[in-house]
Amino acid sequence: MNRPEGEVGSFLTLSKLRADILETLQASEVEDAETSARWIVAEATGLSPESLVEDAETALTQGAVARADAMCQRRALGEPLQYVLGNWTFRYLDLAVDGRALIPRPETEVVAGYAIDLLKSRRNVDGEKAVVADLGTGSGAIALSIAGELSNVEVHATDLSHEALALARSNLAGLGVAGVKVNFYEGDWFDALPEELAGGLDLLISNPPYVPSNVDLPPAVADWEPSMALVAEQDGFIHLDLLTRSAREWLRPSGWLVLECGSEQTSRLHALAIARGFEDVTVGDDLSGASRFVVARKPIDDVANSQRLAAEQALRNGELVVAPTDTLPGLLASYADEAAVMSSYRAKDRPFEQPVPILVSGIEQAEQLVVLNDKARLLLERHWPGALTIVAERRNGVDPVHGSSTLGVRCPEPGWLRLLIDNVGPVTGSSANLHGEETADSADVAAQSLIISPAVVVQGAATKGLASTVVDTTGEGLVVLREGAISSDDL
Repeated sequence: MNRPEGEVGSFLTLSKLRADILETLQASEVEDAETSARWIVAEATGLSPESLVEDAETALTQGAVARADAMCQRRALGEPLQYVLGNWTFRYLDLAVDGRALIPRPETEVVAGYAIDLLKSRRNVDGEKAVVADLGTGSGAIALSIAGELSNVEVHATDLSHEALALARSNLAGLGVAGVKVNFYEGDWFDALPEELAGGLDLLISNPPYVPSNVDLPPAVADWEPSMALVAEQDGFIHLDLLTRSAREWLRPSGWLVLECGSEQTSRLHALAIARGFEDVTVGDDLSGASRFVVARKPIDDVANSQRLAAEQALRNGELVVAPTDTLPGLLASYADEAAVMSSYRAKDRPFEQPVPILVSGIEQAEQLVVLNDKARLLLERHWPGALTIVAERRNGVDPVHGSSTLGVRCPEPGWLRLLIDNVGPVTGSSANLHGEETADSADVAAQSLIISPAVVVQGAATKGLASTVVDTTGEGLVVLREGAISSDDL
């Protein structure tokens, strides 16, 4: 066998080096001592971890032993194995990793894979590139995986950290010719993106900081990985909230939003995506089966932003709006504005003692108005958004206009309408017609039948035409008061 460089009369074998490193790591109470020892020896010698047993009696050079010893000391002090090695695999990439960015994790590989599959299934008859944004790219793992695995794609990756972007750019160099598909920008979330991308993204993906500040992280994470890439305020939700609220303006119709989050945050994020007007909102699991990310799609049939913004302003001003819903053209007024609600009754010539349904953006907004028991909540989770109105006990006493202690609430299906409601608050959602008469399918025609002209008419017709099913949830069981778009058999 060859002797180590610079040594006389002795040599160190691969098996002896591995045993020595393992002993040192175990003495330092490193949890994954066996795994770390194997990887350190492999990295120092240039051998694969799988070949260490086969080549166990191979003599090592002095340089290899010195490299292994230096890495062993770093690992013994608690530095993460990935940082010690200086590289780590992510899907099909071998990435440089160090303390400038988070260590790429298997959970994020699943999230990236889901996004890649979405893009692969994207129909693109015109042959146009899929335009993707990866916000908070860190080491570049997600952005570079998308660029490396897809041919017809253009990737825009951002990060607030100058140091993280420097690491990502070094990893970009290893991507080869596929690297021309990737653009990096330094800055805070959407502020870093070129303005011309607004409304043109096919997919927006992010693994933002989402760990609540009161969570005790393991020392290997807390002491070594950058906290700004891990910890977030507002129970870890502040960046998830921002990304969900702003993404809609950057996605093109039918574009996808993919957000990694904590398993305890998926339910809240799912509800927020619905309230912000997304559709096809789903929760995805990581390899361990834990909820790990939320996927949502921007509707393809949004009304023009100018119409929605005009309607929002009118509602804030206490004025009336007529807009198409998923059942009938509706007469909208801000429910928080008693005078506006009374004006909507007068516009329909509706008796004040008769309740009107209230439209909400989702379950969270509904709970601000009514008390939801377990039966009601399960019903809403199954059928909202959609043509289902539930009757529940009103919070804060009787309604100031119709005087009842109950309230009918519904979450409409059109995404733009949910977004409007989330922005301005709950609105009345009665049909836009004179009391007792049929409602026209067209919002324009329906508006003309009212005694008081609305300030804004959002163009379009109702998408389904059938009235919502109304269910009373105030008793011990569910009582169908009116069967409509949802059959009582499906409740």
